[in-house]
Amino acid sequence: MTSEQALSISLGLQGPCVIARLTGDFDFGSAAEVRDRVTKALDLTQPPLLVIDMQAVSVCDSSGLSVLVYLHKAVTASGGKLLLSGLNGRCKHLFAITALDKFFDIRSTAELAIAELNEAGSSPPFSG
Repeated sequence: MTSEQALSISLGLQGPCVIARLTGDFDFGSAAEVRDRVTKALDLTQPPLLVIDMQAVSVCDSSGLSVLVYLHKAVTASGGKLLLSGLNGRCKHLFAITALDKFFDIRSTAELAIAELNEAGSSPPFSG
């Protein structure tokens, strides 16, 4: 017996970093909304620096994975960086069996990911 939990998306800006915190089921029913809302939020910073916190995601299916790959490509094509954080047991297993754990940069907590991207976003563009 499974119980569906509607996905909620919390978007915020911390320094030069966009944070998307997902809670609930990241599946076919919620994937398009995540893609659209997060894509719009990427316009807030250039280059886009994005943390997607999945600590409270209970289910992630192929639609959710597809959106994550889409966002990764969009961010990197604009010269930015995307970090995932907080993968729990089921999501962590899904990423391992699909080898997406090798494709994405994954941090254990959102705080670590945010700190890393804030440091990257505040470093000077030229060294010399």
